[in-house]
Amino acid sequence: MAPQRPFIDGVYCPLITPFKAGSEDVDFEAIQAQVARLAAADMGIVLLGTNGEASHLSDKERTDIIRASREALDKNGFTHVPLLVGTGTGSAKETVRLCFEAKDAGADYAITISPGYFSFAVGRDKKALKSYFLEVLDKSPIPVMIYNFPGAAAGIDFDSDFLSELAEHQNCFGAKLTCAGIGKGHRLSAYTQSEAYKKRHPTKFFVLPGFADYLLPALVSRQNGCITGTGNVIPKTIVALYKASVHALKTGGVAEMNKALELQDIVSEADWAIVKAGIGGTKYALDQYIQQGLGGVPRSPLPVATDEIKAMLEIGLKRALEYEKSI
Repeated sequence: MAPQRPFIDGVYCPLITPFKAGSEDVDFEAIQAQVARLAAADMGIVLLGTNGEASHLSDKERTDIIRASREALDKNGFTHVPLLVGTGTGSAKETVRLCFEAKDAGADYAITISPGYFSFAVGRDKKALKSYFLEVLDKSPIPVMIYNFPGAAAGIDFDSDFLSELAEHQNCFGAKLTCAGIGKGHRLSAYTQSEAYKKRHPTKFFVLPGFADYLLPALVSRQNGCITGTGNVIPKTIVALYKASVHALKTGGVAEMNKALELQDIVSEADWAIVKAGIGGTKYALDQYIQQGLGGVPRSPLPVATDEIKAMLEIGLKRALEYEKSI
C-alpha cells in the first residue's frame, strides 16, 4: 500500500536531536519548533539519522520524537509533509522492528544504513549485506531508502551495481549517498530512470546525495535533490539553490545558470563549514545564529563545539547567514 503522503523531488534535512544541557534529556519543544521552521521553508524532514544521534536514543525516545514531529507538522498546517525516519541498527530483525515502530508512531518512510558494527565480518561480504537489506525490504511495512554512508558504517561502501540490485525491490524507493560519489549517483539515476526499469518498478526511485555542496552538479547528473545536515541552519538558502538549479536546467538560460552557480558557491562554503564543525558545531550554530535552545548539546561522547570550531563557523557561515536573512 502506497503511503498517503507522497515523497517528492527536493531538499531534505536530517534534523539534529536537541538535548538539554546538564540532563541530556530530549528537548521536545525545540524539536517541534525546528520541524515547523524547516517545513515552513519548504525543506523536507528526516528524523533519527546520523545528525539526529539515533544511536544515542532509546526506543521510547525514538517513537516520542516521531510522534512529536508529526504533531508539529499537523498543527502547523503541514499535514501533507511526509516523515522519513532512520531505522537502521545492527541486525535485520531489530531493523524491521524499528520500521514497524516508526510506522506506528507516524513515519511514512524508512531510511536504513548498513549494519556497520560487524563490518569486520560482513563488510566485504556482498551476499550477506544484500540478504540483510532484502529481509528488511521484504518485511518493512513502509517503503525503505538505502543509506550509504561509509563514515558511519565502519567503511562499508556500496557501488552502483549493488545499489541497482537493491533498487529492483518493490519496497525500495531510493538511496541516500553520503559518499560524495557523483558518478555513482549518476549511474544509479540513469538506471532507475530508464523506461525498462520504470516498467518493472512503477514506484519512483529517488537518488539523493548526502551533501549540499554539489547539489547543482548532482541535479545535472539526474539526481533528485539532496539530504543535507546544513539544512538545519540555512534551509531557505538551500531551497533557493534547489529551485534556481531546477529552473536553470529547465530553461537552459545562461543568466539562470549563473544565478544557480552563485547560490551553489554560497552553499558549498557553508556546507563544508558544517561538515568540519560536526554535530556539536551544528547545534552551536543553531543556538548562536538562529534561536537559542534549538540546538542544545550532543550526548557523550560527542563533543561540544570548541572555540576553534566557533571561530571557523563565524567565517564559514557568514555569507550564507546573510543570504538566509535576506530572503
